[in-house]
Amino acid sequence: MNLGKLHIDKKEMILHTIFWMAWVISFTFIQSLNEGIDACLVWLMYYIITLPIFITHTYLIAYWLLPKTFFTGRYILFGSAIILLLFIFSVLELLVSNYLVFGIFDKNRMFGPGYLNFQNILISGIGNHYIILVFIAIKAGGSWYRTEHQKEKLLRSKVETELEIFRYQLQPKVVYTLIDELEVVSTQQPDNAPEMIIKISNFLNGFLFESKEELIPLQLEVKLIKEFLEIHKHALGEKIISNFIVSGNLKPFVVPPLLLLPLINNAIKMMYECNKTFESTVIIKAEKKYLLFSFSLWSDYEFRLPDDENMKITKKRLKYNFPGKHRLVENIDSNFREFSLEIFT
Repeated sequence: MNLGKLHIDKKEMILHTIFWMAWVISFTFIQSLNEGIDACLVWLMYYIITLPIFITHTYLIAYWLLPKTFFTGRYILFGSAIILLLFIFSVLELLVSNYLVFGIFDKNRMFGPGYLNFQNILISGIGNHYIILVFIAIKAGGSWYRTEHQKEKLLRSKVETELEIFRYQLQPKVVYTLIDELEVVSTQQPDNAPEMIIKISNFLNGFLFESKEELIPLQLEVKLIKEFLEIHKHALGEKIISNFIVSGNLKPFVVPPLLLLPLINNAIKMMYECNKTFESTVIIKAEKKYLLFSFSLWSDYEFRLPDDENMKITKKRLKYNFPGKHRLVENIDSNFREFSLEIFT
């Protein structure tokens, strides 16, 4: 059917077919409830034979008249066309039902002379408009659902792209930070430089080549965080007391790669830029349906972490990978920071 660029895809056509079949069967049953099996056959033939009239009438309004008039603000033309179509299809329905249905299957139901009068045409037309209203309501509901689904799909695609960009940006940022810190160590503590180069090399092997998937084993994530902290513990020396606590069975879990590392990296960059001493604690706890990542930083002196986008992007990553099943808590004091990521599986 082509009515003003009417397009119905295959899936929508299947839904329409189901709708019309359900309408024929349900109203055949309703009409023949008190009349027996013979009436059931008559009404079944009535709805089957008159079905093309109802479909044509409905589709003309839903796919041609509404878009061409009502949705463009031409309300008077829309109302006039509705009335005209009502009379045309009401007359067709009365003629077809009288001669092709009742005249063949049950002559006792045929209308008497003069049945094509204004009153009968109007009553029949108005009575048949309920199916158009039901169809349009279902169509509008379906269109709304498809629109919302498409919107959600586009938003998800946008988030996926944003997270992918973040991952590609994170790699050079971390590598640049490590190289910058290696230069500092080489200048201030040249004897520690060779060992730090080895630690950085081991870390980058997993960081660049083993964490490319959207989700990685929790064991690999723990290994990367531990190696990252060991690099900076080696470089910062007595400026940091580092605690790393892991408990529970890590094997069943997979997580987004480098979930906690950006927050840790931001804190460590601050440590290199001041002469204060710090104590950091990383806790990774795995239970049957619960996973905790926690990073805390404490000092005898006040400190302030530089503002960055890591917290926002971490929230998006959690929402994307664990919708409705996560919690991100940040505790802040003048000399204390704590980030806790809770994941419920």
